[in-house]
Amino acid sequence: MNFKEATDLLAVPLERVAGVVGKTYGTVLAYRTGDRAAPSEVRSRLADFMRRHAAALVEAADELDKQK
Repeated sequence: MNFKEATDLLAVPLERVAGVVGKTYGTVLAYRTGDRAAPSEVRSRLADFMRRHAAALVEAADELDKQK
């Protein structure tokens, strides 16, 4: 894993979040700005994604450490 790949993992575009939670970009943006409240099933999907993403970050960090 190189530096670019590692830093790409840190940022998650809202378009990706929208796909993960099964909503449009505009709806996810409205959730972010507080114009709409995310229903519990959307929050649950986001939480699941966050856990998977966190695990991927830990794995990537371990890989970077091995390259020392």
